[in-house]
Amino acid sequence: MLPQPEAIVVKNAKKRYGNGPMILNNLDMNITRGTIYGLLGASGSGKSTLLSCIVGICKLDAGKVWVLGGQPGTINSSVPGPKIGYMPQDISLVQEFSTLDALYYFGRINGMKDCDIKEKYIFLSNLLQLPPKNRLIKQMSGGQQRRISFACALLHEPELLILDEPTVGLDPVIRDKIWQFLVNLTKTNGTTIVITTHYIEEAKQSDIIGLLRNGKLLSETSPDELLEKCHCESLEEAFLMLSQKQNTHQIDEQNEQKDEEIDEQLDEILEINKFDENCNLSSTENFEKTEKIESSNNKKTNISKFKKNIKINRRFEALMIKNFYQLIRHPGSILFAIVFPIVQVYLFFTAIGNDPRGLKIGIVNNEAGNCNNSMNNGKIIYSSSNNYDDYNTCTYIDLSCRFINSFTPEIADAVYYNDINTAIDSVKHGNIMGVIFFSDNFSSSFYNRTNDIILNDDDKNIIDGNIQVSLDMSNQQIGLYLEKKLYEVFYKTFDSIMIECHKSVKLAHIPMRFEKPIFGSNNQKYSSTMAPGFLLTSAFFLATSVASSIIISDRHEGIWNRSLTQGVKTSEILIAHIMTQLIVIIIQVTLTLSMTFLKFDLECRGSMITVVSLVMISGICGMSYGFLISILCTSHTIANFITTGSFYPVILLCGCIWPIEAMPMLLQWFSLLLPTTIPSSSLKNILDRGYTFYDPQVYQGFFVMSGWTAALVLFCFFGLRAKSL
Repeated sequence: MLPQPEAIVVKNAKKRYGNGPMILNNLDMNITRGTIYGLLGASGSGKSTLLSCIVGICKLDAGKVWVLGGQPGTINSSVPGPKIGYMPQDISLVQEFSTLDALYYFGRINGMKDCDIKEKYIFLSNLLQLPPKNRLIKQMSGGQQRRISFACALLHEPELLILDEPTVGLDPVIRDKIWQFLVNLTKTNGTTIVITTHYIEEAKQSDIIGLLRNGKLLSETSPDELLEKCHCESLEEAFLMLSQKQNTHQIDEQNEQKDEEIDEQLDEILEINKFDENCNLSSTENFEKTEKIESSNNKKTNISKFKKNIKINRRFEALMIKNFYQLIRHPGSILFAIVFPIVQVYLFFTAIGNDPRGLKIGIVNNEAGNCNNSMNNGKIIYSSSNNYDDYNTCTYIDLSCRFINSFTPEIADAVYYNDINTAIDSVKHGNIMGVIFFSDNFSSSFYNRTNDIILNDDDKNIIDGNIQVSLDMSNQQIGLYLEKKLYEVFYKTFDSIMIECHKSVKLAHIPMRFEKPIFGSNNQKYSSTMAPGFLLTSAFFLATSVASSIIISDRHEGIWNRSLTQGVKTSEILIAHIMTQLIVIIIQVTLTLSMTFLKFDLECRGSMITVVSLVMISGICGMSYGFLISILCTSHTIANFITTGSFYPVILLCGCIWPIEAMPMLLQWFSLLLPTTIPSSSLKNILDRGYTFYDPQVYQGFFVMSGWTAALVLFCFFGLRAKSL
């Protein structure tokens, strides 16, 4: 005949964090089913660590733990799972939950129907005086939050209750009411309860008290036996006496007999570990029945296995609703998900690619001053002649004024100076962007230079017929802009001169002709050139920024570990987060592309479906990268450092700002390995050249981005698995 199985058995447990002191030091514990076990100890004594090991959150460095007949985390164990109710010391609730939301979440992941959850809520609300059902957790006091946390542990009527200081900060009346309920729970339902508390006298209502100090149990007995053994009138005195004995190394070997009892039960525990945790063995069952249960465990039709595995879709429903509430009830999330993409696109196309305005350029015109002396400034007088040898058919009057009026004020505002040295000093002081100088006989020299260009080799005509320009090229973008515009103005003005002089405009052009561009346009904005890289990088890092904080937030709130305790798998949490973020990515991509193509009229010569698909994959890839950061990092600060630190290499090396062909060869190879470099080129080919998906220069980008996404997702699952080991 077998004795009644124990609910929890801990043998030779050892645990420490890093190089710190031993938190658990060869600890042994034995908790009988259907009893209240009060675990007492000061702060830092290891109570919470011990409970974390019991529920399967932490792993022991050495030793064994059996809970409800199995080792936590093994295939046939009830832990983690719905047979356990766990209330950690921290609140461990989603701050965006309301009272009813919190109960629905834990009820659903434990397989309860919504109608049963609502019915149970009414009972627990009366018992614990819960806040109004629609009040958010973040708007409650600490005591109210603890009562809701306690209600979540009681909700599904588990076989084993693990309560870490549930009565701290509660009203004495409510505390007494809770203890009465717990005592009644063990008597009517046979529930096993492990409870830690700071209030030593409060633990008198426990069936067994364990006094934990310096990683060891000083005593494990009933309150009355402890008082009688220590000859004390209060538990405080007994605890003090045992602590003093431990300090002076005079503690009796109280655990020898208990060790022998545990050793006798180990064979039984190992047998129980092999068959499903839902098979409750009574003290009247014999060993032959145990063997039958063990052999029937491998059958796929095992009813207990059906009870153990809550339907995945029920847990998934709870996780998705949790993620949804976390998103919509957090103003920052809505702002970042919806407003930020719009602002980002608006700033990009508004701030980049437009021509500079408000520029000033100095004019030193020795020919006509500030060009306001005569209405004939810049005029050309044409006179025909019957003499074939007479070339003097045009008369230029202050031609410098025609050039000046052609580029001001559309290109730059003219600031007139009397001499070249003063103008150059103004450039050096940053007052103007450059100087244009015209000689005193510019018109006649220009005429002689253009009409007698073959026969006239007079250097003076050549020099005086030049428009001398000195620019500030420290700001290369503005300098090149002015240089380009001055060339355009010169050729346009020269063309008009040739026309008025009845000559071919081809004489005003250099012997090189640029035809219409094959792709793009001569006046294409720089923002259009940067747009492919911007769109992909924006989608990538918008998703990364959100995803990199999600799992860290779940861990910091405690909802991550508490969900795992109830049997939720890490892979289920990750998949639920991925599905939620996919919705966010769809919204962000829709807003980004709508602003880009509808508001700012970016030209797309290819398929818009291909464009949307590539940008979507970029967002998914960024989301995967963010989740990997969130899994590997323990704080928001480190995650933000990694996200920000990886942004600049990607944006600088993807060819968005500067062509990768201008980089050193080694850097080019590194650039091509980045997730957005080749896809940016693919997107540019779609937008500017009209390539289809079947062009190699397009589908290569899809393959690269998809490969990165698959690799990052795999690393996420591997990272979660490594963290759980």
